[in-house]
Amino acid sequence: MAVFRSAILDAHREIPRQLMVALAGFCLLTMSAHAQPAGAAPTPADTAAQASAANSAQKPSDAAPSPAVQNAAPPATSEAEGTSSAQTPDKTPHDPKDIVESQQRLVTRTEDQFGKRSRQAAEAYVDLAEAQRRAGDHAGAEKSYLAAIDVYHALEGPFTPLAIEPLTALGDNYRETNDYMRAVTAYGEARTINRRVYGLLNEDQIPLIDRISDVMLELNKPADAEEQQLDALRIVERSHPPESDEALGALYKYAGWLREQGRFQEERDQYMRALRTVHDHYGKEDPHEVPALLGIGNSFRVQRIPEPQGAGALHDALQILTMHGSADKLALAETLRDIGDWEVAFTKVDYDGAEYRRSWQYLGEVADGDKYRKQWYSGPNYVLREPVSLAGLSQDPNSPAGHVIVKFDLDKTGHASNVTIVESDPPGFKDEAVIRHIRRSRFRPQMADGLPVAHEALALQFNYRYSRNALLSDKDKEKGKSAKE
Repeated sequence: MAVFRSAILDAHREIPRQLMVALAGFCLLTMSAHAQPAGAAPTPADTAAQASAANSAQKPSDAAPSPAVQNAAPPATSEAEGTSSAQTPDKTPHDPKDIVESQQRLVTRTEDQFGKRSRQAAEAYVDLAEAQRRAGDHAGAEKSYLAAIDVYHALEGPFTPLAIEPLTALGDNYRETNDYMRAVTAYGEARTINRRVYGLLNEDQIPLIDRISDVMLELNKPADAEEQQLDALRIVERSHPPESDEALGALYKYAGWLREQGRFQEERDQYMRALRTVHDHYGKEDPHEVPALLGIGNSFRVQRIPEPQGAGALHDALQILTMHGSADKLALAETLRDIGDWEVAFTKVDYDGAEYRRSWQYLGEVADGDKYRKQWYSGPNYVLREPVSLAGLSQDPNSPAGHVIVKFDLDKTGHASNVTIVESDPPGFKDEAVIRHIRRSRFRPQMADGLPVAHEALALQFNYRYSRNALLSDKDKEKGKSAKE
């Protein structure tokens, strides 16, 4: 544990030097936590089970900013509300600070009952740390995670797998406060234990690799981030044959990462590599081709290029599924959805939503189909993203943070109107750029009862890092105006 604490302190001292390499120029858009990005790279899991999109990290290419929290419906009123009841009232604390105090008392009781060096005490410290994170007390959470890790090390030694979870959460805690170097150190320690206990090629380490990769991007080290992604790809490729769903899925995951970096041709090269592998092992026009074909089509769309090869790839995927009489209704629904996205993005006339309607129908035959209907068709989900002006923005994690919340209406063809700024910080700095972005972008139409419908008052939140010089210049202009008046 002393070694880990020393590593944390060393990493902390390195922060100023590391952050000097930050490059201005890219905005950070917060991805929607509940909606699949319209251009997410397909994987075998997408066509088989539509696994949730990974990486809530900010992306410049096709990652949708988080929808602002909209007005929630009031809680349902119990029929018994207002009447006497013999039921015991709920004494569970709901305020985050009260929950922390409750967890602190639980830690004390647990230590008294089982001892300070007990597994139960360590688990109580982890629960306390989680409560402290939710309450915004990141310093307290750090101490609690470290206390849990100390106990696990004392019980089972420095390489106990019990320490992996709190080390990972500790890294997440550091990342939430932009303490990226210590986050990397915590993730690295967790990965070291993972590899020592479970083997160098075990795939459970890949989520840790992804976290390290994301932090490398935060530190403006794209080459280091890519090396992590390639390492994850190599781990899977060494454990599975190239034609397996696992190996192809890892290839698609790497291709998706390339898309997020705006490296579209390299992304499509990975899909072509996958197609060659499928042809060699399964033959041409095999359903295994579908994820790669969808990836090619969506890559062109996300790049905002109406290349016929992209549309052709999408229709080839649909033809293969139809020709084989595919029983995979989810794959059919996804393919039709992507063709609809292409039409909304590039058609010069209003699209009638035919593919979306068929997609909706197929989802009615899919387990959890209602979940996919909500995820896909209740966005807002981008199908064509107009870039936001990068003027005045910075990628330096120490730059001032700000945001813009925008509200708008969508018609049934995916066009935005009535675009208004709800809130911005600093006020007015990126308002016009965001309004222009929303008006020029295209969105997947909302669906109700199987038909595209107009929708009012959708909202998105854009989170940015601002250039200090740009903000200073803006303030100086305001001062100058005030002096003249």
